[in-house]
Amino acid sequence: MILMTRHQRQIFSYIYTMVPSRHDAEDLLQETSLVVCEKFHEFREGTDFVAWACQIAYWRIRYSRQKFARSKVVFDQNVLDAVAHTASTMTHELDDRHEALSHCLQKLPSRDRELVLTRYEPGHGVEEAARRSGRSLDAAYKALMRIRKLLFDCVTNQLITGGTP
Repeated sequence: MILMTRHQRQIFSYIYTMVPSRHDAEDLLQETSLVVCEKFHEFREGTDFVAWACQIAYWRIRYSRQKFARSKVVFDQNVLDAVAHTASTMTHELDDRHEALSHCLQKLPSRDRELVLTRYEPGHGVEEAARRSGRSLDAAYKALMRIRKLLFDCVTNQLITGGTP
């Protein structure tokens, strides 16, 4: 399923905005992928695949809400609908931001890039990033603060200038 593979990140981002945890979002992405495969014959070529798949994800999320009711954070249906609408309208902006961030990460010195990537690996924190980079915990926190500011400025500049370095 080429379309699903190509747009998986967008669909995951959409799902993740509406569920309590990354694990739940990953599970729902898998469920959504199965339904997309089962119903692919209903997709009309030439229409927006991401919007169609996100609509399927939306109904999977609604169906699964009982599971999330046990979570500490539960949104009522009106909030969920508002977030779903906002997320669907931001798909292209999020893609642009992701692309700009990827470009900006490549511009960082390798030591700084590795620090950031380690910090945001699932299951890792600042402690692990500091250890791997050979920095003290305090130095790692300061470096991450500086790097986040650099990345924010770089991404903002990329978006303003339309992606030119």
